[in-house]
Amino acid sequence: MGKRYSTLDILRGVSVVAVVFLTLILLAILPSPGYRTSRLVLFAIVILFGWMGAAGAVFNRFSLLLIGAVGQFLLGFWNFTIGLVMLPTGAILLVTALLHREEANN
Repeated sequence: MGKRYSTLDILRGVSVVAVVFLTLILLAILPSPGYRTSRLVLFAIVILFGWMGAAGAVFNRFSLLLIGAVGQFLLGFWNFTIGLVMLPTGAILLVTALLHREEANN
């Protein structure tokens, strides 16, 4: 028999995959026309928040998950184009954080 994974275990993996996807999309968009240093700084901050959330998912840290999710949501409303990728990533991180918090209280 194989190992049974909990919903939280699956969401942790989905969180990391979502952040990898976000990083790849942002790196693909970065050199598009209209490049400025401000775009590089914004993308670096977005990626940092994403990887903070992914680290929280991997290491079971609620605070890192929450910081990553809130950062993704706040910066996702700034730019519509990248918000299409950031907001779902933030939602996945937030759901993972809430489920982690619920399991920690049980």
